[in-house]
Amino acid sequence: MTRTMSRRGGAAAPVDSGVRALRLRLARLDQDQADLERARDLLRQGRSQLEDDPRGAYELIHRAALRGAGVLVSRANRERRRALPLNVWTALERLGGQDAERAEQLGPLVAERMRLDRERAAQPDPELLRSHLEGTGAHLERVAQRLLEDLPTHVTDLAAAG
Repeated sequence: MTRTMSRRGGAAAPVDSGVRALRLRLARLDQDQADLERARDLLRQGRSQLEDDPRGAYELIHRAALRGAGVLVSRANRERRRALPLNVWTALERLGGQDAERAEQLGPLVAERMRLDRERAAQPDPELLRSHLEGTGAHLERVAQRLLEDLPTHVTDLAAAG
């Protein structure tokens, strides 16, 4: 294991603003990746509960969808003057494009979750449960692709920052 030695008596080299910006970008990307991984974990848990506990599975899948959408909203808020609304589905609508389409698709799924919250003995509609599982899985993959698009274009960008 290599140990790093501190500088003694010497002034620290100034950090270039470009390096600082790249480090911040990588730190944010790391956080986004961690949030996405948590969403994927929730989705896996939901998938594993489909047969034994469809109601619990629906909740886990919905939470995965919320977390995946939250990654996109957080990223968008970093570049905006005014933050998007706290409701993640409303925020997705405001982002427009494919994000707005995703928010629109979730309308019936959100209504189903509200029904399940009101009716404690109710079970989710099997078709909506299947649709939510497939749609959320596909959406998380699109989020992952968008995160990869934000990676530095070349390894030398990372080496130059180090």
